[in-house]
Amino acid sequence: MLTCREMAQLGSDIIDKQLSLGKHVAVYVHLRQCKNCRTYIKQLALTSAVLQALAMPTNSAEVEVTFGHIQHSIDKRSG
Repeated sequence: MLTCREMAQLGSDIIDKQLSLGKHVAVYVHLRQCKNCRTYIKQLALTSAVLQALAMPTNSAEVEVTFGHIQHSIDKRSG
């Protein structure tokens, strides 16, 4: 059986459905027995879906503005 650490390492492959049949079965067995990993994979899937839904800037000016906002937020928190 896979360990929780191995499940975490496979997280992206699980979400992207990039597992071999053998790994898929091992993941299924582990998830049936481990509530923590079920929660982790659900959270990972939700995070992935949200990030994919966000609109990405399409030109360099938009990217610079976005990075400016991020830097400003970081600076405010750092004091």
